[in-house]
Amino acid sequence: MKAIQFSASIPRYALGRALGKIFPPILWSGLSCAQYREIPEPELPNDEWVIVKTRYGGICGSDQHLLHLRNSPSNSALTSFPFTIGHENCGTIHRIGARVRDFRVGERVVVEPTLWCKPRGFADLCRSCARGDYQLCERFAGGALAAGLITGACRDTGGSWSAFFLAHESQLTRVPDNVSDENALMLEPFATSLHAVLANQPREDEIVLVIGAGVIGLGVIAALRSIGNRARIIVIARHAVQQEMARTFGADVVIATRGNDVDAEFARHVGATLRKPILGKRVLVGGGADVVYECVGNGGTIDDALRYARAGSRVVIAGLAALPQGIDWTPIWMRELKVLGTYTYGHDDFQGRRWRTFDLAIELMKQGKVNLAAMVTHKYALGDYARAFQTISARGRERAVKVVFEF
Repeated sequence: MKAIQFSASIPRYALGRALGKIFPPILWSGLSCAQYREIPEPELPNDEWVIVKTRYGGICGSDQHLLHLRNSPSNSALTSFPFTIGHENCGTIHRIGARVRDFRVGERVVVEPTLWCKPRGFADLCRSCARGDYQLCERFAGGALAAGLITGACRDTGGSWSAFFLAHESQLTRVPDNVSDENALMLEPFATSLHAVLANQPREDEIVLVIGAGVIGLGVIAALRSIGNRARIIVIARHAVQQEMARTFGADVVIATRGNDVDAEFARHVGATLRKPILGKRVLVGGGADVVYECVGNGGTIDDALRYARAGSRVVIAGLAALPQGIDWTPIWMRELKVLGTYTYGHDDFQGRRWRTFDLAIELMKQGKVNLAAMVTHKYALGDYARAFQTISARGRERAVKVVFEF
């Protein structure tokens, strides 16, 4: 079967880094680290696993950072090569191990990609997994699998950028009949946004700022509204389609980045004033957001998140897959900000109950409290990967939000 794999090689990495900014298609031409090639179909490693036939394989922002070689090199310590890319997924069970009891062949499923203690074969869970925070597992490089934080970054599991991949029974989530394949595909990124919200939920009398209206930023807006939170939401969005969807999902104010004085408009909405330093960006005085969800992950947007936060407030970093530069960290100590990170999902508290984040996300979809299908804007066959990546590169002109591979 065909797959898009990532192979670690210093010459390939050096070539991609040197030429990728000048000519991005070099990054998926086969000369850099990403390669479209033939690989064997997977075999069950033991009786607790299933083979999933892919319906959709999503292209995540972190996948884009991977292709463009912008990821932190530290992640390579918890990765095994070559691996088939793709952690966002929706599919059906194609083959099943003899000890899998709760699922059957032909069922629609989404695979929660985290490769925590159970998929790795550990009966004794580490401290993080025992309390349900398996996104913080202490054994991502141990057990029966090669190193890898998630499906789509481990050579043993495969990934959704291929027709078939592997999943442990503990990773499976059944898709209800009234949830479309497109919504099912959005379950994984929505769970990421939902975890960021539930771990850092604003009060209803507070001002929320969402920086970035890509998939995670839009998911944060949808998550807040789907759980009934009525905080005032201000969104800073770049592209017209993102601005439109932000309003659809429940944003109160949408600030466009292009052709706009974003600092001045944001200050007006929060009752702050602006003062100009000798050098650098303007400083907000007397107002700001009570909770900032930073959903882009570059140096400029993280710097803005710190500037736009009210003194004593929280800044939630939900989009950091690359190495940011050019950040003035002064507001953290000068305004006593709490800077918090959120990574994927595990378990979260909601309405007096401890939920597996994936289960709550699918329940909200099942109840009709959130519908993200419209975010799936472009579908391509795997062999059309070059067109898919070019669409993402021109997302504003193409009105692209979520681009997926369709099988």
